[in-house]
Amino acid sequence: MALLLAPPALTGEFFPLSLWRGVDRLPLRPVVPAPHPGGLRAAFAESVREVTENAETIGVSVSGGLDSLMTLVHAHAVADGRRVIAFTADMTDDRGRSCVPVVTGLLRDLDLTTVDLEVIDPKRHHAEPRWSPLGPRLDSRPDLNAAMAERAAARGADVLLSGDGSDELLGVPRYATTAIARRHSLRAARRYAQDVARSGPGLFGEALAVLTRYAPARLRSAAYWAANWPEWTSITAPALLAEPYRSAATAWGRRWVADRIADHAHGSRSWAEADAYEAFYPHETIPAAGGVPEASPFLTDRFVSAAFAVPLADRYRADLPTGYWRCKSLVLSLLPPEMLRHLPRHKQYFSAALGEQARTLDPSAPLLSVESGLVCRAALRRETDPAALLALSAVEQWLLGAAERGAVI
Repeated sequence: MALLLAPPALTGEFFPLSLWRGVDRLPLRPVVPAPHPGGLRAAFAESVREVTENAETIGVSVSGGLDSLMTLVHAHAVADGRRVIAFTADMTDDRGRSCVPVVTGLLRDLDLTTVDLEVIDPKRHHAEPRWSPLGPRLDSRPDLNAAMAERAAARGADVLLSGDGSDELLGVPRYATTAIARRHSLRAARRYAQDVARSGPGLFGEALAVLTRYAPARLRSAAYWAANWPEWTSITAPALLAEPYRSAATAWGRRWVADRIADHAHGSRSWAEADAYEAFYPHETIPAAGGVPEASPFLTDRFVSAAFAVPLADRYRADLPTGYWRCKSLVLSLLPPEMLRHLPRHKQYFSAALGEQARTLDPSAPLLSVESGLVCRAALRRETDPAALLALSAVEQWLLGAAERGAVI
């Protein structure tokens, strides 16, 4: 359990090992890239048909962002008379705007007039997610997702779809300046460099990627890691973990990093290839929050295979009007061009809302994670990292559920 509260699993949001006796975590199957003869849009349409083929009523979780919107548009297209219901949580973004008007406007502008809209109110709708022996919830608001699943069941939905996996699978990697220049143009590469300069190591990282391109694989991989994940070059587990768990989590994290660098070197990956690999692997599929089966058309074997066949340089389109669109160009390609003018050109962020949710954890309350010796109460009172607090809330709920099922902790 301690590994879930320390990097890399904490920020990478993955399970290092199985947590429940009799439940084995299966390794991810290797992806064999295979271009779809009809292109990525056709592959996505087939993927949506696959995950909805047995559903009479199709539910879609939407946030107002592009990923879930693609799922909704394609679900509407393949419904063929079946009912489609959009579920959205009334979250307020960092600019103080609700996502509900964004969603209602998109339904209107994209002529999705037959889609019903169900709004989940965070102030009124809360539910307990279904406990799973796989481990704690890794989603940021499990209470809202459970409320959404509960409402989907009440409305008769046979499946609840999402846009999960899109960013990890289709996002533009860092360090692709050279690849974009070769495949497209120097002008496209310059625009790309301007966009990526706003995140991570920025232009300095892009320059380092070029300089180390012909270095020995081991040196290139180590340099990539130092530039891309400086906070993980010498991992130390957070102070909220009590000993001996803090030392054990620190040692495991450092071994994991060393193995990761060795894997990149063995695969002789470029910096861009390594960054794209890091974005998707390891990838966790979160169990359904309620009684309605959940799925993402971005994560079917068919679509993942088609997506990995797209050259990394083609994930970016320099001719699009905003950085958000330029870095989401593969996602935009899933819609007919005439629909693009209706789409949001900037991303909504909800970090303030998540920080507020993290602060609802009372460090002075009775906590099984503290009573069992996993977490240090004094350090918990000083902890301010929302990611750590949200993860601890998930761990606490899972431990309580495990105890209810007879586990001795």
